[in-house]
Amino acid sequence: MLGSVASVMLATFCVAGVTKAETDWPLEGRWAALNQSLTLDLLRCGDGWCGVEVTKSGSCGRTILRVANGTGDNEGQLTGRLDRDPQAQPYAIAINLYRRNPNEPGTMMISGHSRSDTVTEFRPWRRVYPYMVSFTRVGDPACTPKVS
Repeated sequence: MLGSVASVMLATFCVAGVTKAETDWPLEGRWAALNQSLTLDLLRCGDGWCGVEVTKSGSCGRTILRVANGTGDNEGQLTGRLDRDPQAQPYAIAINLYRRNPNEPGTMMISGHSRSDTVTEFRPWRRVYPYMVSFTRVGDPACTPKVS
């Protein structure tokens, strides 16, 4: 457990040295976690974005990520919620997009913390994020979000 936390922190520091992407950078697509823990198809849904979990076999799973359009700061950060496990509390998350230079593929970082009755939005000043995963875009989305 400690090793995985240390590797996430190292990845975060490495990504922190790159430039935040412009807000018009395409978020839509299939994104695979660099640690192979999750693959998401991100698409527009309603007034924001939804992420559909892609199973290991490549089929479409549940809609587990929701981000309202225009939430977050004006430098490319979006905030919302990630429901990885229906039996657990969702994560309040922030999505940041990074790019080393305009000719290289970008990286998407999702950071989050468990929500509770008193914490309903992402809190960037927290010292620890139980969920912190980097993603790379691996293609176009094939799944359709279930809007509820």
